[in-house]
Amino acid sequence: MSAATASHNVPKPIREKPCSLARPAACVELDQAVFFLGRAFYSYIGVLDRILVEAGLDGHVRPGMGNVLFALFERDDQTISEVAARLRLSKSTMTDMVARIRKSGLITAKRDPADGRAIRLRLTPLARSLEPRCRKAARRMDDIACRRFNDEERNVLRDLLGRMIESMSEELERSRRDSQA
Repeated sequence: MSAATASHNVPKPIREKPCSLARPAACVELDQAVFFLGRAFYSYIGVLDRILVEAGLDGHVRPGMGNVLFALFERDDQTISEVAARLRLSKSTMTDMVARIRKSGLITAKRDPADGRAIRLRLTPLARSLEPRCRKAARRMDDIACRRFNDEERNVLRDLLGRMIESMSEELERSRRDSQA
């Protein structure tokens, strides 16, 4: 039997069909969307770490900082609340992120002179100097993550992930309100 003939006889691995919404009882837990999201997250972190090293950003930028940095690249000098609303993140999540980004020397956080309760975020000169490399790294990451999608599928994915973020944000807000009651 030739090598070409032998390769035709090799059975293809069986891929379980994704969980059917019509038959949730038949779902295998690992086929649930949240587990795919978790696996995608771990892969994302691994690839992003590599891209940050290749771009020479690893000494300054860590995974998780990009959302805040890009919101400030888009429009600098915003309050934490404004950035949180733009990113659809809770203020408590933002507080942790801001602390890490400040420690890395990429942003400053100062009280708003017009509203002493608000904290304004500004990019440092270091962050501005890294912006072109950050943008290039983000494009590379998006290209890798979405290379198997056409434009329509990318748009659908963004919409679905946005809706997932809204659902989880609503749950976090509900939980926060319940814990204060």
